[in-house]
Amino acid sequence: MMKRFATYLTEVKLKHLEHLEDALFNDGYAGGLEALRMLEEIVESLQGNATKGINIQSKVDGAPSIIAGTNPENGKFFVATKALFNKTPKINYTDADVDANHGHAAELAKKMKLALAHFPKLNIKGIWQGDFMFDSGDLMKATIDGEKMVTFTPNTITYAVPLNQPLAKTILAAKVGVIWHTSYRGNTIADLSAVFKVNVPSLTKNKDVWAGDTDFNDVSGTATFTQAEHKAVMKRIVDARSFLNRLDKKGMQVLFGDTVIAYNLKIYINDLVSQGKKFSGNKQKALAGYIDFVRGRYQPMIDKLKSAKGKAKKQAEIDAIINTLNKDRKIGGTLAWALEWHDTISDIKLMLVKKMEQVNSIPAFMKTATGYEVVGPEGFVAVDHMSNSAIKLVNRLEFSRNNFNAIKSWK
Repeated sequence: MMKRFATYLTEVKLKHLEHLEDALFNDGYAGGLEALRMLEEIVESLQGNATKGINIQSKVDGAPSIIAGTNPENGKFFVATKALFNKTPKINYTDADVDANHGHAAELAKKMKLALAHFPKLNIKGIWQGDFMFDSGDLMKATIDGEKMVTFTPNTITYAVPLNQPLAKTILAAKVGVIWHTSYRGNTIADLSAVFKVNVPSLTKNKDVWAGDTDFNDVSGTATFTQAEHKAVMKRIVDARSFLNRLDKKGMQVLFGDTVIAYNLKIYINDLVSQGKKFSGNKQKALAGYIDFVRGRYQPMIDKLKSAKGKAKKQAEIDAIINTLNKDRKIGGTLAWALEWHDTISDIKLMLVKKMEQVNSIPAFMKTATGYEVVGPEGFVAVDHMSNSAIKLVNRLEFSRNNFNAIKSWK
């Protein structure tokens, strides 16, 4: 049975945030409805009219994702990566634990040990999760567009703060920097549940640790849509709702059920997104495009098999998928409208991201072979406090391109 999109993220640890436009493919019709509801509330939030608890946070590009706090089972302070949520958790109380769990990755182990040494100074209440942004050795000074900056590049994006700002002095004095975004509640590590909110001002201030949060402030007015922009984005939401209402129930079960068809469909969607391709509303073209993708994906697998029996078995899998897709004309129509919905939601999301990028507390750049290129932040996270759910708002194509082109210090 499909789960409602609004509850999806409250039932798991914060390992991975979903893209808003994938809601339909993850959680079916209910997911599509929930995505539209959240979009409407995000728009209202940007207009300063939110009344239902939508909170927008900046999505930072730190590394590693780090979890720290007191283990409720033994009262000991620890640090961990997302491996805390493994079936057999990796949890670090000492440097020896870090060596045992992460010694294979020297840079990761170094940052975990620094966190273990300095995060206790914050007196974190409970367990928090955030992004490790820098240690003192990561800080660099650079001149960008004629202005002297302190910079750090935790992952793909370079963050820069003008040296004449007080924040730069604070960062330069720190031994580590972290941005917090999530807290956890629970009596054991196994039953922790995420709460997409932290109270950074409650932390003990210490010059050794620069600690921030991801709250996206001053939205109303600064990132408000004009009347024409608001009308345009609301029309696109109406369009998306009409596409959703054209989906056939049986076609939805075939495409989005727990099947090999649904599995390949998610891969197909990601492949098209990575290429920057728009989806076609034509049902024949939509279906033919997906079938061609399936054939292209399976053929190399068939070619690698040595036995005729193995090749025939794998070919039978392809034939079964294609026969299922072709047996009912409503399936092609449903796929076409689903892809049209995906495209429309992506367009709406991009409108929101572009508007929110106008509020940027720390300038972000992409380091290239010829210097620094101004980019927006990695994206944003919309948190619905009514359901304690969260989705990410990211320009997927741009960030994929940035990941490919960036010069990374750890390579």
